[in-house]
Amino acid sequence: MNKIFFEIDDEVREEIEGLNDLEHIEVDDATFKILCNYKNSIKKQNEELNGLKQYKERELSAFAIGDAVSDGICMVDGKGIVTAINKGYTEITEITEKDIIGKNIKILLDNKYFNNAVSLLVIEQKKKITMLSTINKNNKKVLITGNPFFNDKGEVTQVLTVMRDLTELLKLKDKLESVEKKSEKYLHELNYFRNKKRESVDIIGESVKMMQLKEIISHVAKTAATILITGETGCGKEVVSKEIHNRSNRKNEPYIKVNCAAIPDSLIESELFGYEKGAFTGAQNKEKLGMFELANGGTILLDEIGEMPLTLQSKLLRVLQEKELMRVGGVKSIKLDVRVIASTNQVLSELISQGKFRQDLFYRLNVVPIKIPPLRERKEDISIFAETFLEKFNTKYSKEKIFGNMAVIAFEQYDWPGNVRELQNVIERLLVIDDEKYITYTDIISILGINKPEVHFVDHTLTLREAVDALEKEMIELAIKNYGSTYKAAKVLGVTQPTVFRKAKALGVRLNNS
Repeated sequence: MNKIFFEIDDEVREEIEGLNDLEHIEVDDATFKILCNYKNSIKKQNEELNGLKQYKERELSAFAIGDAVSDGICMVDGKGIVTAINKGYTEITEITEKDIIGKNIKILLDNKYFNNAVSLLVIEQKKKITMLSTINKNNKKVLITGNPFFNDKGEVTQVLTVMRDLTELLKLKDKLESVEKKSEKYLHELNYFRNKKRESVDIIGESVKMMQLKEIISHVAKTAATILITGETGCGKEVVSKEIHNRSNRKNEPYIKVNCAAIPDSLIESELFGYEKGAFTGAQNKEKLGMFELANGGTILLDEIGEMPLTLQSKLLRVLQEKELMRVGGVKSIKLDVRVIASTNQVLSELISQGKFRQDLFYRLNVVPIKIPPLRERKEDISIFAETFLEKFNTKYSKEKIFGNMAVIAFEQYDWPGNVRELQNVIERLLVIDDEKYITYTDIISILGINKPEVHFVDHTLTLREAVDALEKEMIELAIKNYGSTYKAAKVLGVTQPTVFRKAKALGVRLNNS
């Protein structure tokens, strides 16, 4: 009979006592088979134990990760028994491990911990389920997603639920809706005041030249034509620009004013056309929209266009021609739909001859030229401006001042080099310098530096009556000269038209069919 030796390894030595010093033993055939089967059994058992250990380690590692997230995680078995939760679950539900581990989710539902249980629905329907729920203990709103795990037979063995706290998110949503409602309200109010402002007539004047100007504005406002407004300083170029915008189809879109003389040459390109982030030293680390982009869909006023640097004029010309721009540091073109209005108090033709303004840009801007006449060429409008400004500043300073009979004549004797703006400033000054109710002729000529007209006597033997007649004659002549008719002169002098007519005839004042 052949000798059979069974090799003893460490796994067998650990299981059978008395084999510590042996490496093999002599056995018969039957014993050899038994020992081999036993050895295989020990090996398989150890493999299963190692697998279980690794599984436990993975499970511990997974829940260690789960504790690091803010969402709640809960694991239940196929019967609905809670086997594990993470810290996030406790923080959201205020339910501790002691209260929930090892208990059936049905018990928690019966005890009103939740208003529904996703885990039970997942076990029942054998599919992933997501639903909103409420934690009754603290009234938190949560979003719960249940994920099933199956065995080889298709049975649900475990359900992993992930719980997300929506309470703060819902509060934020409510706040956002509240802010949006307020924003909508403010937008309605803003549009209301904008419309109210548009309803008011900003262009003042009834002279022939102003009526012609208003007619031009009514024709060009509805078009998209580029406009060049010229006129002296203070004559109302910006008022005309705003009126054109308010009468246009773009009245509800942006109106952007750019003073080309007020922006340093080094910044004007980035201010007009914007820049990409990091485009140059000192630029913010984000993109910046230029004035043209801000005005997109609306109107842009390029005030004092004659002050624009020559180097930038070519880029502006391209924007006007191509209806697109490129930001500083950019590589792509941006389409534009902007109505351009330019204004200046300079004579551009002179700048062109001096090489300070591009002729092709002038032609591109001068599609519709509008020239605003200076105030000295429309003195008929001075009284209207004066009354308008008086009412404005009476309201502003809570006063009730009025003009004396000769006040307007004093205004009309002045040439107003600063135009409407100067007239407005003078009237504001007249209101704040004292508390007298009447603004007199003397008050005005004193501020304006006009020499007071004198009555010239033939000799020193004039009677009071003769002196009064001389003064009346001079006043009536001056009023008729400035206003052109006895009707208007009477209104300024504070008497009736028949009185002016009668006195003029009696004093030898020449009348012009009035």
